[in-house]
Amino acid sequence: MTEVSLAEAKAHLRISFAADDDYVTSLLEAAEGYVSEIGVAIAAPVPAPIRHAVLLLISHWYNAREAAATEPPRAIAFGVDALLQPFREQTL
Repeated sequence: MTEVSLAEAKAHLRISFAADDDYVTSLLEAAEGYVSEIGVAIAAPVPAPIRHAVLLLISHWYNAREAAATEPPRAIAFGVDALLQPFREQTL
């Protein structure tokens, strides 16, 4: 179960059809998994910056489905990292 809803993700992606629901759900799970793996806890209620970072990731992945691109996605990585940095758990 994801903390960002499928309906919220579809609204962010501006899609109203159900054909991609499973794919969008898998992107949500991958995005939330990525956020958790880098040390950001996702629990309800999800702070707005974390929610936006997840939505940025799914929209990027939804629109860029290729495994490779001509240029690395620097802007998306910078935006996501900037949103998540204050929420990262610090370990010594």
